[in-house]
Amino acid sequence: MNAIFGIILTISLGLICFLSPDKALSAMLAGGEKALYLSLKMVVIYAVWMGVFALMEKSGISNKFAKLLKPINKFLFGRVPNKANDFMSLNISANVLGMSGATTPMGIKSIEELEKHPDTEYAIAMFFVINATSVQLIPSSVLALRTSLNSSSPADIILPTILATSLSTIIGVLLVKIFLKKRKKKCQFT
Repeated sequence: MNAIFGIILTISLGLICFLSPDKALSAMLAGGEKALYLSLKMVVIYAVWMGVFALMEKSGISNKFAKLLKPINKFLFGRVPNKANDFMSLNISANVLGMSGATTPMGIKSIEELEKHPDTEYAIAMFFVINATSVQLIPSSVLALRTSLNSSSPADIILPTILATSLSTIIGVLLVKIFLKKRKKKCQFT
C-alpha cells in the first residue's frame, strides 16, 4: 500500500513541477509552514496537559481520583493491582478530557503493571477496548485543532463526539463482557 501511495505522490509531484513549477513550490512551502505551526500548537497543548497530570500525580490527587473510580474499574476490569488501577484511572480521565495522545504513557504503565500479575488478560483486553473507544466529554484536541484552523464554531463537535464515543465504548464493553470471561480466582494485589 505504501508503494502505491509513493508512486502516486511521485507522479503527482512530477506532473505539478513540470506543468506549473511556481505553484508547486509555493504550495509545498505553504503546506510545510502550516504543518509546522499546527504541530507547535499541539505540542504546547500536550505539554500543558502532561504537566497537569504530573502535578496530579505528585500532589496525590490522582490517588484520590483512582479511589473514586475504583468501583467502576472493578466492575469493568475485575480485580487489578492498585498501581495499575491508578494509572488506568488517569488514562481514562485523560481520555474523557479528549487528550488521547497524552494518555499513552499512563496506558503503557498500566499495561506493564497488569502484565506483572497472572490472570489479568481480561483486564488488559477490557482496558485496550476502553482506551481505543475512549468516551470523550470534552474533545480538547479536536477543539484546539478547529480553533487553530479558525473554525467559526469549533464547539459544534462536542455533542456528536459525546454520542459517538459513548456508543462505541458501550458496544465495546458489552462485546468484551460477552466474549471474554473474567477469572473468578481469588487474587491479592498490592
